[in-house]
Amino acid sequence: MFQTYLKVNPACPACGVDLARYPADDGPAYFTILIVGHLVIVPILFIPWVWQGPTLVTVPVTLSFLAVVTLGLLPIVKGAFIGHMAYLRATSDQADRHTADQA
Repeated sequence: MFQTYLKVNPACPACGVDLARYPADDGPAYFTILIVGHLVIVPILFIPWVWQGPTLVTVPVTLSFLAVVTLGLLPIVKGAFIGHMAYLRATSDQADRHTADQA
């Protein structure tokens, strides 16, 4: 599905679906932040080492861990987001028509 880290192929190499029709602008980033915030950051706050450890060690270790988890999860969420848009048949053509109708 991806050419590079987050760049989507114009067409699916397996089935030929036109992936360029499904814009995934900010949705995957928002969902990734939501997932990491609820499933990673909240449990980290219950670890005593985070509160009792030295700040110069705790902050870089915690931020590095969060960056790795977020960047690892982002392509998965983007793929799921595009897959869900394809399932709903929500294309950029529909968004353009909706915007033109409102103007």
